[in-house]
Amino acid sequence: MSQTKIVARSPLLAIAVFVGSFMALLDASVVSVALPTIQRELHAEFTDLQWIVDGYTVALSAVILTGGTLGDRYGRKRIYLGGLAVFTLASLVCGLAPTLELLIAARVAQGVAAAAVIPGGIALLAHAYPEPRERARMLGAWGAVAGCALVIGPLIGGPITDAFGWPAIFLVNLPIGVFAVFAGRRGLGESSDPAHGALDLPGQVLGALWIGAFTYAVIASNAVVAVLGALGLAAFIVVELRAPHPMLPIRLFGKPRFATSIFTSFVIGFACYPLPILIAVYLQQAWGSTASTTGVQMLPYVVANALLAFFSGRLAARFTAERVLPIGLVITAAGSFAFLLVDTTSPYWLLSVPLALSGIGLGLSITPTNVVGLAGLPVQRTGTAAGTVNAARQVGMALGVAALGALLDHGSTLTTGLQTAMSVAGAALLAVTVLTATTLRRAG
Repeated sequence: MSQTKIVARSPLLAIAVFVGSFMALLDASVVSVALPTIQRELHAEFTDLQWIVDGYTVALSAVILTGGTLGDRYGRKRIYLGGLAVFTLASLVCGLAPTLELLIAARVAQGVAAAAVIPGGIALLAHAYPEPRERARMLGAWGAVAGCALVIGPLIGGPITDAFGWPAIFLVNLPIGVFAVFAGRRGLGESSDPAHGALDLPGQVLGALWIGAFTYAVIASNAVVAVLGALGLAAFIVVELRAPHPMLPIRLFGKPRFATSIFTSFVIGFACYPLPILIAVYLQQAWGSTASTTGVQMLPYVVANALLAFFSGRLAARFTAERVLPIGLVITAAGSFAFLLVDTTSPYWLLSVPLALSGIGLGLSITPTNVVGLAGLPVQRTGTAAGTVNAARQVGMALGVAALGALLDHGSTLTTGLQTAMSVAGAALLAVTVLTATTLRRAG
C-alpha cells in the first residue's frame, strides 16, 4: 500500500534533489581532467585510470536498480538522504587516499551511494509533481542539472587540480553534501510503496556479476571473463523473469516506449558519457594542455550541453519527447564523426565544432529518454523505472569508458585512437536513432 506524508512543496525540495543529484553526477566526470595528474603521482597505468572511472560507474550501474527499489520500499526520503551521507563520507576517503587501491575502493563506495541518490532524486520529483506537463518541466530541470554536472566537471576540475591538487576534487563534496542533507531533512516529504519495493538479492548479485565481468573483460581484453559475463547476464535474465518482485522489471520491456528508453539510454551512456574523459586525456597528453586549460578548451561542450539540457524539458513538453529525442541523437552522432577532422595540428576553433555538436545533441537527448521511460507507468513504479533508465545509462558508460578508452589507448597515435573511438560512438548513435524513431512512431 502506498504511503505518503502530505506536505506543502517547499523550495527546499527542489534544492535538495538538484544539489544532491548534481554532486553525485559531478563525480562521474570531474575526475576526468585530474587523471593524468593521478597517473603521475600514484604511478598508475592507463588501465588503472579506467578503473578510477569505472569503479564508480560499475558500482553505480550494478546497484542503482536496488537503490530505486529501496526507496520505494523503505521511503524515498530516507534512502535518498542516507545515500547522500554515505557519498559525502566516501568523498572524504577519496580525498585522503594515499594509494591507488584505496582510491578505487572509495570510488566504488561513492558509486554504491550514488545508486541511492540518482534514482531517488528523480522518484522524489516524479512523486511530488504528478501532473504530466509539470512533471516534464521538473524532469527537464533535473536533466539540466544532470547535464551541467556531467559537463562542468572538467571545467572546474582543472583549476581545482592545478591549484590544490587532485584530492581537492573529492574534498569539495564535503560542504555540498552537508548542505544537501540539511535541505533534504527540512524540505523533502516522505513517501513509499512497500508493495512494489520487494528486494531481489539473487538479481542484485547476478546484476553486479555480469556488469563487472563485462567491464573487466573489455579493459583487460580477457575472453574468459567475457564468457562469464555472458553467462551471468543469461542467468540474470532467467532469475528476473521468474522472480515475483524482480529488481529489473524485464516484463516492462514489452512496452515499446519503455524498452526504447532503456536501449537509447544505454547507447547514450556508451557513446556520449566517456567523451569528457577521452578528450581530457587527449588534450593533456597529445596537445600538451594543462588541466586548467583543458577545462577551458571544453567550454563549447559544457555550455552547449547545459543550455540545451535546460530547454529540452520545455521542448519535450511542447513538441513531445518522441520528436525531440531522435533530433538530439542525430546531432550527437554528427559531433562524434566531426572529431575525424581533428588532429594535433588543428586550430582550436576546429576542435570546438565537434565539442559543441556533441554538447547540443546530448543536452537534447537526456530529458526525453527519462520522459519516454516514465510515460504511462503507474506512480508506484517511478523509483524502479527511474533506476532502470539511469542504470542503462550507467552500464553504457562503464562499458563505453572501457571500450572507447581501449581504442584510444591502443591507437598508433592518440589522434588515431580518438578518431577510431569516435567513429564507433557515432555509428552506435546513428543505429539507435533509426531504431528509436521507428519504434516510437509505431508506438504512436
